[in-house]
Amino acid sequence: MFFDRIPATGAVCAHRGARSLAPENTLAAAEKAVSAGADCWELDVQLTADNQLVVFHDDDLARTTDVASRPEFAARAPWPVQAFSLAELRSLDAGSWFIKADPHGTIASGEIPTAGLPALRHLAIPTLAEALAFTTTHRFPMNLEIKDQLHSPGDLSIVPAILAAIEAAQAADLILLSSFNHAYMAEARRLAPAVPTAALVEERHPGNLVAYLHSLGVAAYHPDADITTPDLVRELVSAGFRLNLYTVNDTDLALEFWKAGATAVITDFPQRLRPAAEGLRRAGGLRPPAPPARGK
Repeated sequence: MFFDRIPATGAVCAHRGARSLAPENTLAAAEKAVSAGADCWELDVQLTADNQLVVFHDDDLARTTDVASRPEFAARAPWPVQAFSLAELRSLDAGSWFIKADPHGTIASGEIPTAGLPALRHLAIPTLAEALAFTTTHRFPMNLEIKDQLHSPGDLSIVPAILAAIEAAQAADLILLSSFNHAYMAEARRLAPAVPTAALVEERHPGNLVAYLHSLGVAAYHPDADITTPDLVRELVSAGFRLNLYTVNDTDLALEFWKAGATAVITDFPQRLRPAAEGLRRAGGLRPPAPPARGK
């Protein structure tokens, strides 16, 4: 299972792939995550207008594709992902924006060599099948976040579709499912109890948190690092849950969470945090993990 394939503590999860080194949620970002030494990668999955599964984060296409410059799509602004077919999405350039925006300053700093920039142009939006093929080929564990389907709130059809894709790829042993829509996690748990799940939260923690997580049957909790303290990490780890915090780009903060027993931090900079994790491990600064929660 997923948690058998990453360190029990001190793991580095590449957020949308190594998105500081390549355009997020592309196979190029996944490749950079592997080369940076990440223990796993996180990506986002949603449905297209023709019910295909694609890897994409935002609700609309404006930020990370060239859709705004495409005359044939001008009348469809603000370009929601779920209004486009797979063929239309695959026609978009999901890479060149990264070179223009340099969102993490890694081009200006020289962390991305100029010679490597042409390979980042004209990248395609991946299908989930392509991402799963990458994961199985490289034996690279995947934290698969299921995006809430805004066109149909509460629609659970995406869950069995994703589980079918995972089964077809023979990737179940490499997958952790997560979502802000906790109904998706309950449905995944019902349909595929062997695939571990995680509850994502932002802004505030649910009340009666330990009992709530047990009621969902999740193996892990993925809170925003900004609302989480090392003491809460220790409490939940002692209760048997895995803690994977997002988005942690500061090395000192990552060290605090790992020392408290967090399994992983989800980071835009795996190339920077991996050496810190290795140093902490060599120094003996990682506490033994608690027994796993009911969700495995």
